[in-house]
Amino acid sequence: MNHNIKTKLPLFISLIICFTWNTAAHGVTFPEPPVPVLISETYTEHYIYETINVPGVDFLEVTSNNDHGHYAGNTKNTDGKLIGFTLINGKLTTYDVPNSLQTTFYGLNNVGQAVGFYIDQDNISHGIILQDSELVEWNFPEAMNTQIFGITEDGQVVGDIIDANEVVNGFVGEMQFDVPGATTTFVDHINASDVSVGSYISADEIYHGFIKYPDGSIVNIDVPGLPNPEYLFVNAINDAGVIVFRAKAKDDIERSYVLHPNSQPIELRYPGSVETVLRDIDMSGKITGYYDMPDGRRHGCEIKPVSQEEAERYSNVFLSDLTKGLNMLSMPLESSEPMNAKSLAGLTGATVVIALDADNQRFLGWTPNAPNDGFPIEGGQGYIVNVPQERKVIIVGAQWMNKSPVSAAPNSITTTTSGETWAFVVSGQLKGMQNYDGYLITVRNLRTNSVMTAQVKDHYFAVATADLARKSVVQAGDILEVTVSDKNGNLASDKFSFEVTPNSLEKALLTVNLDGIGKPKGNFLLQNYPNPFNPETWIPYQLSEASTVSISIYETTGKLVRELSLGHQSAGFYNSRERAAYWDGKNTLGESVASGVYFYSLETPSFQQTRRMIILK
Repeated sequence: MNHNIKTKLPLFISLIICFTWNTAAHGVTFPEPPVPVLISETYTEHYIYETINVPGVDFLEVTSNNDHGHYAGNTKNTDGKLIGFTLINGKLTTYDVPNSLQTTFYGLNNVGQAVGFYIDQDNISHGIILQDSELVEWNFPEAMNTQIFGITEDGQVVGDIIDANEVVNGFVGEMQFDVPGATTTFVDHINASDVSVGSYISADEIYHGFIKYPDGSIVNIDVPGLPNPEYLFVNAINDAGVIVFRAKAKDDIERSYVLHPNSQPIELRYPGSVETVLRDIDMSGKITGYYDMPDGRRHGCEIKPVSQEEAERYSNVFLSDLTKGLNMLSMPLESSEPMNAKSLAGLTGATVVIALDADNQRFLGWTPNAPNDGFPIEGGQGYIVNVPQERKVIIVGAQWMNKSPVSAAPNSITTTTSGETWAFVVSGQLKGMQNYDGYLITVRNLRTNSVMTAQVKDHYFAVATADLARKSVVQAGDILEVTVSDKNGNLASDKFSFEVTPNSLEKALLTVNLDGIGKPKGNFLLQNYPNPFNPETWIPYQLSEASTVSISIYETTGKLVRELSLGHQSAGFYNSRERAAYWDGKNTLGESVASGVYFYSLETPSFQQTRRMIILK
């Protein structure tokens, strides 16, 4: 039944639909603002909405979460194929069974096992369990199609089996389960108490939900306000008996609901979304799912139960449009969770995020390939984002408290693209095992002679520049010269040269990799400085490998004036005054030499190079 797949990588509950709305928006008015309020005389629930995003991912279908704040679900690869993912501590890992039509996840337990199924080239479904970073195939005995939707902490799975006639039956573990009298049974979830939920189609072709208890008893779930839905799926139940389900009426969108015991259901929809699908609920009552944006993107979301005061504070909604290219914005609302450059990039789909550090008169850059979350996003501050196409952005949160805008910050989200690349980021990685934290990256545009700098952290850097008058700071064909200096200001690399391409302009980003840091490509003797000099000078050089080094100084006649024995030197850049060879302008007898032209020669067992210098007195 199981084998590894090699991959690359007892109460009757009746539902009464209650549509209750409350408008709480700033900057936009929605026709049906989905902010839940009082749902019965005996039970009140309040929620706040948060988005789950990954920078550079426009399709993030979150289908399950666990009590550790980890997620599983589905995304799309570059070919548009549906593949599974886990999102653990902010790290997205994708899973795709080779040669499959699609690979999907629908369940995740607290020990990190994700479950779902893949569809092979013959359109047959096979169950999969992710354990120890490997996909293991699990098929119900003798079933033609197996689709897994849930898993307990001890690894028991639930889901559906489908035969050749497309008849669907549910299963719990290795036992088939069907609601008595049903023509079709779906099993979607099982909680820690072994209570499973799902839905079924009765003989009169009506959808019903159900709860199955460990003793085998079944509680029916009906929707009196929706007597004949196109479908109804009960997707999850937590240990407190709170249910998440979704249903669709004829000529309507799919809607998702939460139902507490002995209460009425309430629809939850992410503000401003086209459609919201809720799939899971944890012990704290936090609900996870996903929503679709008007611009076609799909975001994950969390909906958390909170106090009425907190819900009211974070019930403001702001909707705005971003144009393709560079936009300047400030955050009009404070999110319930602190935002940073990474979350802003995920929300907007930005290729770069630039902060305007007005106090220090500099720009801070962040890109999706950064190993960190970047700088915090604060109220009253200005930010620049570059988006590859038009975007609709929804901000849900509270009004900022005690945040005065800086002079460079717009009052809210604004679209200020000018058709020119008026902001730009050069980012990349420093390759090697050495700790490069604190190293300085200097980027010079050889056409404009403009310079921008940034420090390295976790082998990553992002050098940013911008012109707030919307004038171009870079053009296609520009050559950018990049140098690396260590924490003492010593040169730590050869000069790198990179050309700005039209694709770079579209992204407002040039991504580079810098290798060979700390080790020159060859041995070089460089020009002394100052030159001419009086009475002292420094002689820089570079070694591509460790060697015994000496520098000899000669008159024009070839007579030796002075030999500087530098001893055994490791490979590196000896360019700064702290590291270069020093000559005080004296000969071997300690006498100052006369004005004139002299030659100096760098010698190692395998290398020799000579240059000239001038003493002027």
